[in-house]
Amino acid sequence: MKPVAIIVGSDGQDGQLLKKKLKSIDYSIVEITKNTMDITNPKKVSELISRTKPKEIYFLAAFHHSSEEDINTDRELFRRSIDIHVIATVNFLDAITFHSPESRFFYSSSCLVFAPSDALQTEDTELKPESVYGISKTAGMMVCQYYRKKKNVYASIGILYNHESSLRAKNFVSRKIIVAAARIAREGKGYLKLGNLYAQVDWGYAPDYVDAMHRILKLDEPNDFIIATGESHSVKEFSKLAFGYFGLDYKKHVKTDNNILTRENLTRIGDSSRLRKETGWSPTISFKTMITEMAKAETESINEE
Repeated sequence: MKPVAIIVGSDGQDGQLLKKKLKSIDYSIVEITKNTMDITNPKKVSELISRTKPKEIYFLAAFHHSSEEDINTDRELFRRSIDIHVIATVNFLDAITFHSPESRFFYSSSCLVFAPSDALQTEDTELKPESVYGISKTAGMMVCQYYRKKKNVYASIGILYNHESSLRAKNFVSRKIIVAAARIAREGKGYLKLGNLYAQVDWGYAPDYVDAMHRILKLDEPNDFIIATGESHSVKEFSKLAFGYFGLDYKKHVKTDNNILTRENLTRIGDSSRLRKETGWSPTISFKTMITEMAKAETESINEE
């Protein structure tokens, strides 16, 4: 009988990549999206866990708020973020406690639970979020730690730093740069407006990060793990490599506009030593190769149109 894995947020970048990986090793996948199930409804979640008795649950659901979205109040932003990152998490962990105590739970958190810093951040770095997203993800982490310690639930946390692929949504700066470079190369003209070109980011390859998630749930004991490369690269460097792939000089096509960003994108670099030591994980490709893979995929997508 195939092991069952529930992927909450299966339609996102990480969910799609994880689904592909788990299917390749003969898992039976239960896909959960916002269109197929209300994860804030405890009864629905309990029924799902009771019925499927999953071996693994990957909680990848997230409420991403960008500066382009129209949410008028902090209250509404907090409500929608906490519903997904906290309430829904409680629903799954509570359902595990009562209906499937052997299930293993992975919670996808974010480096935004930390304050910006030039120093490498570890699992012991103080949690000091500065955004609604970071605050609600921090609360979700604490829920996991509560159920792990008080209810003996196998709940592991991955603190993910920026990770990219061709499946990344187009409103993320990495994909925005790739799409613009491909478009300008095709049309022979055009510009891309970006915010701070000197912002430093710990960028990794998304398929590597979902591999880390699976490795984490294979460990004998649950824990918290940073998933990161430990390297920083600027938006300028990303732009240079992306436009360079298409034979373009980014300086001729990238313009800066400080009005684009409503929040600062300050440095956060992760130390994944614990993950590497306990699971044997390491990035499989370089920063430059990641950009090349994204650019190739964008070119293939254009050619198929």
